[in-house]
Amino acid sequence: MKKTLLFVFCMCITIGYSQKKSSTLSKVNSNQFEIGLSSGISSPSSNFSDNSFADNGSFYELMSSYYFSKLGIGVSLGQFSNPTNSNLESFTSKESYPISTNSEKWKISYYSIGPNYKQAFGNFEAIILARTGLMSVKSISLEGNFSSSNNDPTNPTDITIPVYNLRNTENTQTGFYSAGLKFAYKINPSLKFYLLTNYLSSFSDKINIEERTKQFTDINKDGVINEIDILKQDGIQVEFKTTTKSIKPQSFNYGIGLTWNTSKGSKVKKPTQDIKSASQNQENREQLDFQKPDKVEKQKSKVQVRGWNPKYKSPRKVVFTNPAKEKKKQKRKLIPLSPKNNTSYQQEIQLKGFTWKLVGERIMKPKYGIEVSKIGADKNNQWLLFAKTIQTKLSLNGLFNQNKSNVRVSERLRHKDRAVFTEGNYKWRVTETTTGLSTPYSFFNFTNCEINFSITNEEIECLGYEGEDRKYKICFDATYSSPNGDLTYANVLSGLSVYDQSYATLSYTLVSPNPTLVTQIGASVSTVSYCFEVTVSSGITSIGYGLQGDDLDPSPIICQPGVSSSFDELPDCLCDECEEIELSFDDFSITPNGGTGNQFNFNGNINVNVPIYGIEFQIQSYSYTANPSACTEGVSSLEESGMILMPATTINGSSTLQLFNESISGSTSSNNNASKAVKYTSNSALTGAIPVNLTIGLPGPISGLDPSCCVIEYEVCIKVRIFYEESNCKSCVFTHCFEFNNQ
Repeated sequence: MKKTLLFVFCMCITIGYSQKKSSTLSKVNSNQFEIGLSSGISSPSSNFSDNSFADNGSFYELMSSYYFSKLGIGVSLGQFSNPTNSNLESFTSKESYPISTNSEKWKISYYSIGPNYKQAFGNFEAIILARTGLMSVKSISLEGNFSSSNNDPTNPTDITIPVYNLRNTENTQTGFYSAGLKFAYKINPSLKFYLLTNYLSSFSDKINIEERTKQFTDINKDGVINEIDILKQDGIQVEFKTTTKSIKPQSFNYGIGLTWNTSKGSKVKKPTQDIKSASQNQENREQLDFQKPDKVEKQKSKVQVRGWNPKYKSPRKVVFTNPAKEKKKQKRKLIPLSPKNNTSYQQEIQLKGFTWKLVGERIMKPKYGIEVSKIGADKNNQWLLFAKTIQTKLSLNGLFNQNKSNVRVSERLRHKDRAVFTEGNYKWRVTETTTGLSTPYSFFNFTNCEINFSITNEEIECLGYEGEDRKYKICFDATYSSPNGDLTYANVLSGLSVYDQSYATLSYTLVSPNPTLVTQIGASVSTVSYCFEVTVSSGITSIGYGLQGDDLDPSPIICQPGVSSSFDELPDCLCDECEEIELSFDDFSITPNGGTGNQFNFNGNINVNVPIYGIEFQIQSYSYTANPSACTEGVSSLEESGMILMPATTINGSSTLQLFNESISGSTSSNNNASKAVKYTSNSALTGAIPVNLTIGLPGPISGLDPSCCVIEYEVCIKVRIFYEESNCKSCVFTHCFEFNNQ
């Protein structure tokens, strides 16, 4: 009973934990076939043991499963055997006369089928199994014999008389069920090691066994039972007393096993045409193969959003994506594990390799690229090594073997005593090449000095906008200790450096709790908290920072404490109010602008559920593909590069708009009526439908070519910023991508 309760408890814990983690764990997106072999201990239930003398034995099982996703179906074939000698001897030893025993093992074979459910936790898996099938119980016979010897030296004889017998005379089949748990560890993509526990029981007690016993008494009253007592006074031997009982085979199996699996990934149909950027469409003009007009399907001149059937008269409503509502969703991330950020080493042998992990949604068949570089005082790379792997780790030898052509690595391979990682500062990063997902840069260094210097508890907060720029506050803790000396800064204004993704220096201001850099004593571990504020333009995508102390050693040996860190993802500067604001583009249509062939009018009404005082449109990206591919020249002028064109563009009926264009150069080739972004402001609140007409220039067919001979598919992504305060200081951003063609 205790074993049953423990098993049920483990099942409940596993199911509950899997459900709790299911939202953050990776999903199984491929079919998978598994085959495994396990073996271990078979422990009979108390009911089975008491009625059949079964004791702890062994089992082995061959299992095969096919997974459709997390759910699958499996079949099992196995056998468990339980010895009986120990329990039988314990039973017969209770008699007052000597009994010798002959015993056999209970041998039960089975085959079954049933569902599986598995949940992954990184390299670990928990699998719940349920099975039903048939078991075959082999016949068995257990014997106990009275044994005695007389004491006549002239005629010694041994007496053996059967006194106990338990037997099942024929093989028996019966239905059974089982439920189990497997905890697996992925050794490599194909091989797993697992621990197994399951409970197996027949549906009913159909196994009939016959039990025959003899009972003797001390007839001659001499205090012992001997050969004289086994005969009645009339000389007739004592007869067996026979009873019949039914047993129900039940067992708990505990063991280990190995599983081999293969994944069958879902097939992805290769696109027949690639969407090309504006910079990729200046080729194959001499191979232009014009299609005949009668081979090109005629369509209406009015261009509609793809997927909208124009025969339906109801207005088209496009809802823009609100990043404020998306920011709370779980994001897939790559996280670096080792070497930890700002780890210090003295010898290359201490650096075992690189490890990382993926959190969030699973990537099917991931491919990782790792780059490791030495950085100079200007933060730029002095040299770089690159390697590929499908695992979430890479050894140092693996890195070197993939960079044999590198001078530093080839020298090391020729001379084993040479090191690639010499004294200096290094950084590393991992990128999943199929998705572009990357870890932030992590830093480590090699030094002859003993320095423990680290950055922890990093936080970044957006303080809002200053015009078009964003203002961030970054806080962190600097922990330091070193027997070589104290951490000091000769110039407290330059000991902290802040830089962007291209290592260009950014201006910053240290703020409370420490407006200047503080000396830290090396003899004991100390931690100082710092915060700084930095204002960056929209083109800044990463903010890095580092502390650089003075040299601790006056000798030629460089012993200079330094740490670095970075935020490769900057948070959106969004207010909570943006989560409640909704924006839609109603009565939407896209039509050619006259006969130009390379200009399109985006017409519709903007509706916002709150009053606004300004609205800005920005072309975030555009792409296109032509059929045949050479029927367009691509971008042949500025006006065809995804620009918003004036004076045809109007917002709320007005062409008086603020343009963000190029005019500072004074060049005569600059078009001051073309811009990637336009803004309209109002002194009074705008409510209801706001009419908008955006004229956007895109690559068109070659001049003089009938547009029906050149089908161009476009995708244009527009970012809309609405200002919901009269001062135009607070805003919310929405995005949407439109797909259409020129037919």
